[in-house]
Amino acid sequence: MCILQKIPGERDFAKPADAAYFVAISATTVGYGDMSPKTDEGKVFVMVLLVTGVAIAGVAMTKVTDWILKAQERAMNAVMERSKARMAVDMAKLRAQERTFRAKQLSPLARALVAIAVVVILGAVVMHRLENISFLDGCYWSIVTSTTVGYGDVTPKTQSGRIFASFYCFITVGVMAWAIGQIASSSVESQVEKHAQLKAFKLTPEWLAAQGGDKGYVDEFDFAKAMLLAMGKCEQSDFDTVAARFNELDVNGDRTLDAKDLLGA
Repeated sequence: MCILQKIPGERDFAKPADAAYFVAISATTVGYGDMSPKTDEGKVFVMVLLVTGVAIAGVAMTKVTDWILKAQERAMNAVMERSKARMAVDMAKLRAQERTFRAKQLSPLARALVAIAVVVILGAVVMHRLENISFLDGCYWSIVTSTTVGYGDVTPKTQSGRIFASFYCFITVGVMAWAIGQIASSSVESQVEKHAQLKAFKLTPEWLAAQGGDKGYVDEFDFAKAMLLAMGKCEQSDFDTVAARFNELDVNGDRTLDAKDLLGA
């Protein structure tokens, strides 16, 4: 930044805020195009800056992403520790609370979308106030910056706007990278978890005897029921409710439902 200011003939970088703004949008590969070197000396320096600065910015944005992940991990660990402390007091109550907590938790996709919405709205509101542009243009600028597209048709013109953009581009690019990673991994993690649950389920002679009962074998329904219970998709009480309803409809008690049952014969 200081070197840019000292290069003769580079009037775009005369002010410290302008030089810092140019370095930030270059390092994050946003590149609006509203500033560029004019002299040969400036172009040589910018070439070196791009090669080294992009790598350094990548490390910085990785740090931002790591900080977000560690904060999320600390929050989850705190919840789990509190859950473990309550486990000794009331196991049944804890299980109910854990199911409620998991149901209320945002999915990875939802967390990613919320993070994107927060940084975009933040950037839009600040630019709307600093640059006196419409809120729509502020959102447009935020998304163009966050995705490092950098069209250059909407750029900060004031010193305060450029100072804000110098910090914002590092933060929003890091958040966007984290959010995209969350979206990409959520479906993979879901499939892996389901596969692991199914693989962990072991068939044993004792299980067959317990599930088969008087039949002496396990049919497709028995196996599907066992899989749903093993994956935590249903509780035994759910199947008990279904069985009770079946028994109500099975008027003649032959363990099947037909027209005679429905007619009450």
